[in-house]
Amino acid sequence: MLKVKIKSISSISLLLPLGLLLGAIVLDMNVISGLLAADDIRFTREGFIILSMVLSLPIIYKQKWASDRNVLRGLRSLFVLVIFAYLLLLISDLNVIAGQVKTNGSLSLYNSVPGYVVVVAWALFSSIFVLVVLGTLRNLIFIKQKKNTALNFLLLMLAMILYAIMSIFHFDDTVSRFTYGIGNGTVGHVVLFLLINLMVINSFRVSWLNYLNKKQKLATFWGGLILVPIQWLLHFRFHENNPAAVFSPVLGRFVDMGLLFLSIYLSVVFIALIFHLPTAQVYDRKMRQISSLHNLSRAVSSEFNFSKLVETIVRLAREVTEADACWLELMDPGNQNWKLAASYNLTEYDKSHLNHDGQDRLSQWLIQHKEPLLVNHVSKSPFKLPILLWKSDIQSLLAAPLVTTDKLLGCLFVGKRMEFSFEQDDVDTLRAFSEQAVIAIENARLVQESLVKERLEQELRIAHQAQMKLLPKEMPPLDDAALDAVCITANEVGGDYYDFFPLSHSRLGIVVADVSGKGPSAAFIMAELKGIMEAFAQNHSSPKNLLIAANDILFNNLERDTFVSLVYGIFDQSERSFTFCRAGHTPVLLAKENAAEIKTMEPFGMGLGLDNSELFADSLEQVTVQLQNKDTLLFYTDGVIEARNSKGEEYGETRLNQIFLNYHASSIQVLKQKLIDDIKGFVSSVKPHDDLTFVILKMQ
Repeated sequence: MLKVKIKSISSISLLLPLGLLLGAIVLDMNVISGLLAADDIRFTREGFIILSMVLSLPIIYKQKWASDRNVLRGLRSLFVLVIFAYLLLLISDLNVIAGQVKTNGSLSLYNSVPGYVVVVAWALFSSIFVLVVLGTLRNLIFIKQKKNTALNFLLLMLAMILYAIMSIFHFDDTVSRFTYGIGNGTVGHVVLFLLINLMVINSFRVSWLNYLNKKQKLATFWGGLILVPIQWLLHFRFHENNPAAVFSPVLGRFVDMGLLFLSIYLSVVFIALIFHLPTAQVYDRKMRQISSLHNLSRAVSSEFNFSKLVETIVRLAREVTEADACWLELMDPGNQNWKLAASYNLTEYDKSHLNHDGQDRLSQWLIQHKEPLLVNHVSKSPFKLPILLWKSDIQSLLAAPLVTTDKLLGCLFVGKRMEFSFEQDDVDTLRAFSEQAVIAIENARLVQESLVKERLEQELRIAHQAQMKLLPKEMPPLDDAALDAVCITANEVGGDYYDFFPLSHSRLGIVVADVSGKGPSAAFIMAELKGIMEAFAQNHSSPKNLLIAANDILFNNLERDTFVSLVYGIFDQSERSFTFCRAGHTPVLLAKENAAEIKTMEPFGMGLGLDNSELFADSLEQVTVQLQNKDTLLFYTDGVIEARNSKGEEYGETRLNQIFLNYHASSIQVLKQKLIDDIKGFVSSVKPHDDLTFVILKMQ
């Protein structure tokens, strides 16, 4: 019942502006019929129109024609509206309607019913047109909004209304209705100057362009070639002979400014789009890389047929690097020879002439270093690659060894015909790809070589080794701070994850996450999360934007009963600050040097993968904390506080806070060991039921 009443009130509030505008028309009709004098009612009528404009603001804010879910629909709507309005202008003679008023300074149309009907019709159409346009622009501007986005747009709307209201003080100056000035007043020029600046500031909110793929950007570009000049022609035509200004100077000025804002915004979008086009394929490539990583993760958990698996690995590796040729060689553990497992774009001649003895310089380098190797000029390589003897058309080669612990399983090769075709980004991507391929290959081999029980046990051990390999091998060096971390899985593999991302010489990204559930499925999602975080960390300067982008990917890839809780923050050494977001994760604990208690920080945020609407972004709160000497931050997963002893009692936040308070002043190594010892002492011999992870950041 309450919802019905609220909906009715909302509908009535949208009808009020139209009712007030109709009231202004009724007053004019009384003037035309001779019942009222124009001088007596014109200010009353303008008051009706001003109130109608103010009450029209909800119409702007409630439109759904453009958002982060339907940007293209909003752009198509703008295109159709502008083209329709311009065609309507072409078949209308506004010189008869407005040119006579501007030239003669006479409002004689009030004494002509046909002329007045035309004026009112154009005034209504142009008003609705501007309201719809402003609502669509508002939705585009609010995509990936920042702190001041809503305030800047509100100031723009208020400035437009204020500038329009100022026209009422020059009611008899008909010439000023069709110029940007308001009489000769300095105040009017100042307000106009501020208004145009607000238009420009709001026009720079075009972040939605970053999320269009190459095809969509090209379509927007060609549409902009048509739309931008037509919109400026539409604005100049309206500005020169504005029929809404004949009906009301206030309404005419509001319509004029709305069309000017649309022209400026479309122009800024078009210019920004020109700069985005050269890098449009980068976004598409990132999406393909993430998709390939996800597909490989699915293959890890579902494909145990070895021949199909290696074919899948080669196919996905080719897709992720856009290579002309790709092949996978695996090492025979007995004689150290290489064996071709799968290939793409290799002829039978190529396959028969592959070097399989593993004695060439390239194979020896890969065996020794176990690191990816990039050769962007094969013919001039110091390795004297034998590939030139059997496939001379390959000029760029990238080799990624498949390594588990210290053992080399084989190598994944991708090649291109052009020189210098690979970049460092390809190396990093293929490295992450090969790390997941190791898990897939080992799992498939175990299925073929052992019974189900034996296979599962060995699979978990290998997955544990691979999972531990995904975690940082060493702590990143910091000038005035120290880092330490530990991850103890409840089973051989788990879903806990932590990582560090150097963003610049003074900024370091820190992430601690927990995938719901346990076992291999959680570990596979953890591996996928690592790839997503690595792909997005360098492209997003704020934790909130990164988590929004990561949630968009994970929501489409996770089962509905699976989610990821996570804390991601950026430690700025120069500013001595930590900026972070908490996506449904456990709180972050802060211990000051001489504090008598621990500070618990838990900003709002929901887990990744639970929702893909604006609710996730709206719920995510970003917090910045200033750090001082000897301050200590503790990040942990729920396995810490939910650890149980033989009586079923949980370790709990109270015990964690107390041990942290007792030893936070000690060295970071002592603090870590005390935390581990206290938890293990509490649990005793009880088998842990959940993973245990924590990261410590201590200021020096």
